Amino acid sequence: MLTALRSYAFAAFLAVTLAIMGIVLLPVVLFGKAAARSITKLWTRMGLAALKWITGVSHHIEGAEHLPHGGALVAANHQSMWETLALYALLPKPVMIFKAELLRIPVYGWWVRAAGNIAVDRKGGAKALKAMRDAAFEAIARGEQVIVFPEGTRVNIGETAAFLPGAAGIYQGAQAPCTPVAHDSGRFWRHPGVKLIPGDITLRFLPAIAPGLDRKSFLRGLKTRIDGARPDLVQNKSPGMETTHG
Repeated sequence: MLTALRSYAFAAFLAVTLAIMGIVLLPVVLFGKAAARSITKLWTRMGLAALKWITGVSHHIEGAEHLPHGGALVAANHQSMWETLALYALLPKPVMIFKAELLRIPVYGWWVRAAGNIAVDRKGGAKALKAMRDAAFEAIARGEQVIVFPEGTRVNIGETAAFLPGAAGIYQGAQAPCTPVAHDSGRFWRHPGVKLIPGDITLRFLPAIAPGLDRKSFLRGLKTRIDGARPDLVQNKSPGMETTHG
C-alpha cells in the first residue's frame, strides 16, 4: 500500500511540476531552443531527485567517462519512462526521437517541440522516416546527442528484442559515433502502470562504436554490447567502469 501511495505521489509531482513550470515559464521559449532545452533538463533533473526522495528509486552511473560531448547517436535499451528522463538530464545537448502523438499532450507537447526534439509519425511511411533521419543528421552535425531506443518499444526485464534498422540509418547517414547505453530501470519502474519499487537503477555508458560499419555489422555489434551489459541479463559490473551515484 505504501509503495502504491508513493508511486501515485511521484506521478502527481511530475504532472503538477510540468503544468506549473510549463505554463509559468512558457515565455522562455521565445529565447530559442537552447533556453527551452535548459528548462526541460531542469524538469527532468527535478524528476529524478523527486523519484529518489518520494519513492526510494535511486540510480548510479557506470562508465560516465564514455558520455559523448559532441555530435553523436546514443542508443539505449528501453524498459520504462526512467531512461528518457535520465538520458535527457545527463547528456549535454540531448535530442529525443519520440512519437508524434505526444505533441498533442498540452504543455508537454509544446516544450518537447520547442526544445528541438524530433517527432516521428509511425504511420507516415517512408516520407516520415526520411524526415526523421534528416532531422537527426542535422542535430548531430550541430553537436547534439540524438537519443534512440532501437528496440522500438519497452521490453520487460530479463527479455530481449530485435533491434530495428532506424538507428543504423542514422548512424550511417550522419557518419557519427554511437554510444551504447544499458540499464535495468524496469526492475524498479514497472510498465505498464506507475508502480515504483524502491531500489538502485544501474545505468552503464559503454565505449562508443566508431563510424564506418555497414548496417548489419553495426546493428549486430550494438545489440551485442547493450545486451551484454544489461544488468538484468548480467549481474556483474562491466569491466573498467567507474561508478558515480545520483
